[in-house]
Amino acid sequence: MEKKRINQVIGLVTLLVLANLILIIYFFPFSTQKGKLQVVFLDIGQGDAILIQTPNGKNILIDGGPDRTIIYKLSSYIPQNRRRIDLMILTHPDVDHLTGLIEVLKYWDVKNVIYNGAEDDDPIYQQWQNLIRAKNIPIFAIRKEQIVRIEKDLYFNFFWPDKDIRGQYFDNDNFYSLVMKLNFKNNSILFMGDAEKDVEEELIGRNINLRADILKVAHHGSKNATSLKFLEKVRPVYAVVSVGKDNPFGHPSFRVISNLKRMGINILRTDKIGDIIFRSNGYSYELAK
Repeated sequence: MEKKRINQVIGLVTLLVLANLILIIYFFPFSTQKGKLQVVFLDIGQGDAILIQTPNGKNILIDGGPDRTIIYKLSSYIPQNRRRIDLMILTHPDVDHLTGLIEVLKYWDVKNVIYNGAEDDDPIYQQWQNLIRAKNIPIFAIRKEQIVRIEKDLYFNFFWPDKDIRGQYFDNDNFYSLVMKLNFKNNSILFMGDAEKDVEEELIGRNINLRADILKVAHHGSKNATSLKFLEKVRPVYAVVSVGKDNPFGHPSFRVISNLKRMGINILRTDKIGDIIFRSNGYSYELAK
C-alpha cells in the first residue's frame, strides 16, 4: 500500500513538472519583459518589416515585407489568442514594404492604419486599400510634421511628408516615404523607410532634431541615401540594415557601409543576423541575444 502511494506521489510530481515545462515552452517566445519597449527588425528578406511592442502590450507594425513571411514572423512574437495589431504603418506603396500587410489584414485584427496618403495603380496597393475599407478600419494620412502619441512616455514624431499628398500619384514613391522617430522617455529610433538623399537634405535644412540611438537605415542601404552629413546629425549607436541575402540590387552599398564605419556606428544586418531585437526601459537599450 505504501509503495502504491509513493508511486502515485511520484506520478503527480512528474505531471506537475511536465505541465510547468509546457507553460514555459509556450509562453517563453512571447515574453517581452513587462514595462519595457521591444522593437524587432524582422528578417523578411529584401524588404522592411518592424514589430514594435509597447510597455503596455500594444502591437505596432511598420511595413510588412515582400510576401507572406510576415505571418510566420509575427506568430513568433505574438500569441495565437492575441492576434491584434493596434497600429499598422505603411511607409510607402512599394511592394517590398506593402505585400505582407495584405496577409496581416486578412488574418489579424487591425485597429488603425497610418500611411503617407499617396495613391498607386499597383493592384497590390488597391487590394490593401480595399481590405481596409471592407473591414472599416480607421486610416489616417500624415499631412505635415506631427506627433502621434501611443501611450505614456511613448510617441512618434512624423517628420515627412511635410504636406498633404492624398490622392496624388508619383513616379518615385521613395521621395514621400514616411520618416518618423519613435521616442520612449530618453531613448529614440529613427525610421527612414526608403527616403533618399534629397529627403535627408530637406530634413537637415529644416533643422529637425534627427538625433537618435538607433537608425533604421534608409532603402536597405542604397547608395542614394545615408550621407555622412545626415549621419552627423543622427549620430546613432546602432544602424540596422533590413536587406535580403544575395539581393540583385547590391544592397547595402559599399559607400553606405563605409560611411557608417567612418562614424563608428555599430552595423546590424538582417541578412547576417536574422531578427534584430532591441529592448528599452526608456533610459538604455539592450540588444537581445
